[in-house]
Order: sequence, then C-alpha cells, then structure tokens
Amino acid sequence: MMKHLRGNWPAKILSVLAAIFMWFFIMKDQNPTIEVSYRVPLQVQNLNSQYILDGLPSDIRVTLSGPRNKILSVQHENLKAYVDASAVSPGQANLIVYFTPPNGMNVVALTPDSISISVDEYAEKRMNVEIVPVGKLSDTVAIQSVTTSPKEVTVTGRKQLLDKMARVVMKVDVTGQTKNFTSVGALEAWDANGNVLDLAINPAQAQAQYELNSVRTEKAVPVVVSTTGAVTPGYVVKAITSTPAQVTILGREELMDSITQAQTDLVNISGATANVEGSYNLLLPNGVTSTTKTVNVKVEIAKKE
Repeated sequence: MMKHLRGNWPAKILSVLAAIFMWFFIMKDQNPTIEVSYRVPLQVQNLNSQYILDGLPSDIRVTLSGPRNKILSVQHENLKAYVDASAVSPGQANLIVYFTPPNGMNVVALTPDSISISVDEYAEKRMNVEIVPVGKLSDTVAIQSVTTSPKEVTVTGRKQLLDKMARVVMKVDVTGQTKNFTSVGALEAWDANGNVLDLAINPAQAQAQYELNSVRTEKAVPVVVSTTGAVTPGYVVKAITSTPAQVTILGREELMDSITQAQTDLVNISGATANVEGSYNLLLPNGVTSTTKTVNVKVEIAKKE
C-alpha cells in the first residue's frame, strides 16, 4: 500500500499544478483587472506661508488599474494628489504631481502629471474706504455729509496685484433718495482704471451713512396772464381768468424767495371782438419747475356800454 502511494509522483505533481492553474484561471475570470478614473483633490505641501500660487487646479484626473474587487472597494474621498512647493520662489515654476495608489492597484495616468504655475509673494496693505455714488440724487436735495464705517480696511493677496491697487470702494445707489439713509455693501479693490482686482478685503463690507440737505422748496403762487395787442375799437376786456388760478412751483430756496407769481405766454388779443380762450404755457425762471406745465386762459371781451 505504502509503495503504491509513493509511486507515480510525476503524475501527482502534474495534477497539483493543473489544479493550481485552473484555480488562478477561474479567479482571474471571476475578478478581472479593470481601469477606472477619478477626479482627485490636489493639495499643496510645504508651501512658504509668504507665497501665493496662481494657476493651480483644484483637482486632477487619476486613472487606476487593479482587480475588480480592489477597485470596487476604493473609497474615493480618501484619494488625494499633491505637489511639493518647498523649492518654489517668486516667478514661474513647474511642479510634478504626486499620487500614491491604494494597495494592490497601479497608476495608469495622472492628468495632468505636472503643472506650470506662477508664484507671487503674499502681502497686505491698509487702505481708506471710498464711497462711489451710483445714479442721481433727487433734485430737491444735496449731500451734506457721508460717514463711512469702517474708515480703513486691510487688503491682502498677491503683491503684484496689491502694487496695482489704487482704491478700495463701496458703490452706493443714490437714485431718487430724498432723506437721510444708510447703505451696507460689499467692498471692491480697484486699479487706477476702475478694474476690480482679485484681492481679499477684511472686513469685506462697509456701511455708509448719508446726510442730505433740502435744496429745493415748494410754494404756491398766483398765475398771471399777460396779453399783447389791443381789441377792436368799441370793445373792452372785461375779465381775464386762469384755470388753475394758482400753481405750486419748486426750486432752490435762493431763487424761490424772489418769485411771487407765475406768468403765462403772451395771449394775443389784437382786433378781438369775442372771448379769447386757449391753453398757454407757464413761463418759469431757470431752476424753477412746476408739475403744472400749462393753464387754460379765458379773456372775456365785450362791447363798450
């Protein structure tokens, strides 16, 4: 019996090898090698705190290959790529992208596998806040004062951009404002041409308090109808009426003090033998207005008694 078991070793070895081969073949068919791509966050390591990188993407594409069961078990959120910025200095630089694949997997491609960037120094600057009005105030008021809070802010970012900065502004829409008002808005860093620069401002908002003065007053004045020419002999002007008989005018206080009436265009009564009626424009000095632009005038004409 023992002799039988010890015999025929070549056949037994071949049988074992065949079984192992079949096992690998079956397992490979059951768990094939596949490829898959992910968008992976790109981190920066060893960057000098006084430098700012420009042109660095937030993520890259990573293509991995490996057994299907390994690929399916990958936790995407744990995948990260990085660049080493320890050797950069102000100017241009090319950084290699590094990525360590999970155990049992290989990197097929990194897209991109290197990145060209510009390196600038980090800087900060204190700036006064300026208010830029947008639109047009009501004609009845003028700005007495504008109070800004805060008056100064800190601007940080790339030194090249900070060197171009000319103003920090807050735009305020003043359209139609007639009373004191407060506005809160975002701050912007501008260059000398009014272009907005990509800089951080702290605080990012400001408040502007406007105090307005009334520069126009209203008052009611009588309408005075002026005539030209003369009626036909034997006729007389009995009465002149205007509808409305008075109008409200609006203007600067220094002008309004001297105005006591609103005159109409001349009404021509030359050779008239009957009533003259019509709509006539009001004549107002420059800087004075009225919501009433025209009045109806009636000149009553009758024979002499």
